[in-house]
Amino acid sequence: MAGTVINRGNNKWELRISMGYDANGKQIRKTKRVTATSGRAARKALDEFYLEVMSHPQGKKSGVRMTFEEFSKLWDKRHNALKSITTQDTHRRILNYRIMREFGTLPLDSITGDHIRDFIEQLRHSKVKSKSRDNSKYLSATSIHKHFKLLNHMFSKAVAWKILDKNPCDDIPKDEWPKPIYHRYPIWEESDLQKFLQILEDLPNRVYNVKHKAMFYLALISGARGGEIYALTWDDIDWKKQVVHINKAQKYVNSRNVEISAPKTPESVRDVYVDDYVLDLLRQHRINQDYQLARKGYANPHGYIFLAVHLRNDEVVPVSPSCLYMWLDKICKKHNLPHITVHSLRHMAATYALNQGAALTTVQSMLGHTNIRTTSIYLHPLEAQKKEAAHTMSNHLKEWRKQKTDSEDGKHS
Repeated sequence: MAGTVINRGNNKWELRISMGYDANGKQIRKTKRVTATSGRAARKALDEFYLEVMSHPQGKKSGVRMTFEEFSKLWDKRHNALKSITTQDTHRRILNYRIMREFGTLPLDSITGDHIRDFIEQLRHSKVKSKSRDNSKYLSATSIHKHFKLLNHMFSKAVAWKILDKNPCDDIPKDEWPKPIYHRYPIWEESDLQKFLQILEDLPNRVYNVKHKAMFYLALISGARGGEIYALTWDDIDWKKQVVHINKAQKYVNSRNVEISAPKTPESVRDVYVDDYVLDLLRQHRINQDYQLARKGYANPHGYIFLAVHLRNDEVVPVSPSCLYMWLDKICKKHNLPHITVHSLRHMAATYALNQGAALTTVQSMLGHTNIRTTSIYLHPLEAQKKEAAHTMSNHLKEWRKQKTDSEDGKHS
């Protein structure tokens, strides 16, 4: 970004913005004196000053035009940096690869709807790097939607910050906007789920098995996200009311970047109910955990329910996201059960609750969804219920046919 910060002492700072050169080759600059308690605060003031200068009519007339790359850095500091680690990382990965290559050097105010439309068309023909020999895989519709969604959001911020007069995405008719095709997570039919539960009952009552069974049943009964379960602490359990308070989540980027913070949305802060079976598993797990910590001399200052075996920075930490998945996958392979993921358990919780008579709004609340349309994505048809529905309909049709025949016989008599 074209700008510098100069420390003038006594918390006084000079901000300088380069505005290019005049006809005689002399540099044009805008300057401003500010009071700031640190260099970081001064650099933040520089960002705001840059935004003020570039959005001011005189700034626009100077001929210096903010590039998309310059704006993206400003957007990252002012907006993206306030998001969770995973959201920041996702945005930067999407932005710094395809989007920046296409728009980075362009003046922000020169980007049009046609530019964006052409970019989306390029994405539709972009192939994805794959470790397998199959190189025919194209970028998914959902991934293309994410690229467009991020662009649209960034341009909207540029309008809100008075850098742009108009969002170029608005020049594209909404029926042409890329739409996501969400991945349908696999779930178990009733027979497979019953088989798995019986397998769990036959497992030895060891520390490792009790811990993973508790995680599994929590996910299946409550519909909680994996990250929400991994972040649970013992004070989140209300033993008398049989309630688990969901109020935080593990945000995992990689082994060095793990964050425990607020859940995905405000609606995700919620209470979920569990049964005596789950509470008994948790009680047994707590006894096992206390014994293991005391034996090894470790402390659990945050009171996490599910701890990793290894240590990071000499502190016990919550389990990693792969913990429950690897346990599930191992059992599925051993007993020839269909492959599922941890997130599949969330889909199963919603599907089975609805099939057992729970209202859609109840399932929405249980999952912590903002929009009931999102909840509908989690509902899967079960073969047993489809057969039962067909059988019920068949019986109705049979009765209606019989009634017609009886009425006709009555006419002839």
